[in-house]
Amino acid sequence: MRTLSLGQQASLQATFGPRVSFDASERVLYAHDLGSIPSLVKPLIGDTMPHALVQPTSEAEVVSLVRWARQEGIPLVPRGKATSGYGGVLPVRGGIVVDFRRMTGLVSVDRDALTARVLPGTVWRFLDADLQKQGLTLRLYPTSYPSSTVGGWLAQGGAGIGSYSSGWFRENVVSARVVLPDATAREYSGADLDLVSDAEGITGLITEVTLRVKPDAPVAATAVRFESAEALQRCLQDVAANELPIWSVSFINPTMADLKNKAPEKVLHDLPHQSPPPIPVAYIALFAYPAERAEVAPALAASAAGSGGTVLDQVIADHEWEDRFNLLKVKRLGPSLVPTEIVVPVEHLGAALTELQTKIEHPMVIEGVLAREASGGYEAVLLGFIPHDERTFGFNLAYGSAVTALKIAKAHRGRAYSTGIYFTGEGEAVLGTDRLARLREFKSRSDPQSLLNPGKVLHGGAVASALGLAQRIEPLIRPFANAAKSPVGERPTQGEVAGMPGDVAWYSYACSQCGYCVDECDQFYGRGWESQSPRGKWYFLRQVQEGKAKWSQKWVDTFTVCTTCELCNVKCCLGLPIEPSWMKMRGKKLHEEKNMTLPAFEMMAAAMNAEGNIWAAYRKDRTDWFPKHHLAKHGPGTKAKNVYFAGCTASYVEHDIGMGAVELMDAAGVDFTYLGEQENCCGTPMLVAGKWDIFAETMSKNIAAVKATGADTVIASCPACDTMWRHAYPEWARKLGIPYDLKVKHYSEVVTEK
Repeated sequence: MRTLSLGQQASLQATFGPRVSFDASERVLYAHDLGSIPSLVKPLIGDTMPHALVQPTSEAEVVSLVRWARQEGIPLVPRGKATSGYGGVLPVRGGIVVDFRRMTGLVSVDRDALTARVLPGTVWRFLDADLQKQGLTLRLYPTSYPSSTVGGWLAQGGAGIGSYSSGWFRENVVSARVVLPDATAREYSGADLDLVSDAEGITGLITEVTLRVKPDAPVAATAVRFESAEALQRCLQDVAANELPIWSVSFINPTMADLKNKAPEKVLHDLPHQSPPPIPVAYIALFAYPAERAEVAPALAASAAGSGGTVLDQVIADHEWEDRFNLLKVKRLGPSLVPTEIVVPVEHLGAALTELQTKIEHPMVIEGVLAREASGGYEAVLLGFIPHDERTFGFNLAYGSAVTALKIAKAHRGRAYSTGIYFTGEGEAVLGTDRLARLREFKSRSDPQSLLNPGKVLHGGAVASALGLAQRIEPLIRPFANAAKSPVGERPTQGEVAGMPGDVAWYSYACSQCGYCVDECDQFYGRGWESQSPRGKWYFLRQVQEGKAKWSQKWVDTFTVCTTCELCNVKCCLGLPIEPSWMKMRGKKLHEEKNMTLPAFEMMAAAMNAEGNIWAAYRKDRTDWFPKHHLAKHGPGTKAKNVYFAGCTASYVEHDIGMGAVELMDAAGVDFTYLGEQENCCGTPMLVAGKWDIFAETMSKNIAAVKATGADTVIASCPACDTMWRHAYPEWARKLGIPYDLKVKHYSEVVTEK
């Protein structure tokens, strides 16, 4: 186990306080990225466990950290959101992971120059939102826009949405401030940015980026269907030749279209969150352009027709545009993915796509984006995935298909997309001979100990050598890779896996680790470490299944403190049922195994058992809030078809909620009664606390109390109470064999109807 000395730990704690962690269970969550590494490849990479985690808040702290690390001879590994699968954030020599999550925000905007200064940990979608407040927007952004960072994309390099008009990200950066290996800060611009972009932090840690922006304007989208890759290529070349004012061009292959149709819908409370329109199983190109340019749509239709394509219904185009960040949804069908990412000139696109489909005998899904080259031509970046299962030995063999894809790209004058740890042997093709030589010279001169992100870009070690060898013997590898088939589709184990429900075990591997859930999670942003995020919990559950982690009270608490707000469910690109899965784990760990819950829940449970509420108040005082002038008409004991269920908070704390609801419903002519002292807490706290016996007993009492009035409808004003009566009670009533035929409405619905 990698550890720092007590003196080193004390030094870091003195500087960073709670923003440093030496916890082994936390550090393991920073020892990986988005990619799933085959078991036979992992030994070639070695131990990636960091010694410590640090979250600086300023450039001055980064300078201090680099100076300290240089004195101690300890490597530093920068980390944005770890949304790439190239291994750039893997601490292959241990050291300290420098997590930039606290260095975020838009520093300033120059409206005349159309530039913005941004801190490195800023997530693209938050930056875009801040720019839009000032009438500006991004010129381009990665397809991981909901979670990836500005500094991370500059360090990784790449193209994305908007690259058709704006080129590669490097061309849109004006300057970058970097803390160098000698602990000095310097601003790079012009040709010197070649020492920063695509360098994965081996030359310095990025602390600020100045990038070009543009005026904000509505965007329109047109989707076109093609039956062949050649027809797709013809259209793309025709659009380019006609110099249409297109901002972004992306496309998917037929397999991607097919599996997007088959991917499970996102569901909230057993109801579809959205019902996407089915898309044709064909090559589908998506063109985005300024909505004000009315001439583009008919010009695209003409180009499509001339190339053998068909313009699709606008409903499909609009959905595909809104869905442009969710390509990883097909991972749910794996539950793992074999990835590949290559670049080919657009004039070779049709042949390359056809050869990929022919030589790789797996269902490979592909998403492509077009990027303008500095020379004026266009390149296609192809991101491909093969649904597979990393828990099987065949996953090791199927990974050989990534080598086949790279060889196909090279045969069509293409290259690898990036270097990272795996493709350092492709550095000359990715970066160019002169630029690679310049990086080598700078690195050897400024960082002879190779303390800044060692093992990346220039020297990938055993794994890069193995991939180089694999390319040379690719014809021998391909038959084995093609033979290692895996079923496509969700197939969770029935029963339990490693002490967890089978579906939860499946979802833990299906989670793409994309990070879309992270910044939305109030448990995470209140604490700031990966263990507190949904993706961190999913990864922990994988580790449990693999025998690499064990449950502790700390981890039980980590699952218990989730507020169940369900924003993660909404943001998840796979539509995983995250909050329901945590509820199942609470049932296992708290209800069944009787691990301790949080102290506050124990106090609530005692109050529930004694007085029927969570506020430790007396049952006899439950009706004190009820307006006296409405007692005769709506008070306890009156008969009506509707029961107003006020809940604990309105009854004991926020009286105005209950009083306002009663006054509004009476004024609207709603006929209702009130349970009074027969009303109990809805039970939400006991459900989320894993105290399911108390929840079930409370629910049974409430259902019986409502039925005793002769009512058939429950009206709630509290959202938690509404959720219980509308969703949890019917489910639990079925489990317990309790007849449940009650209708549920929120008081706003009832008043609106009147």
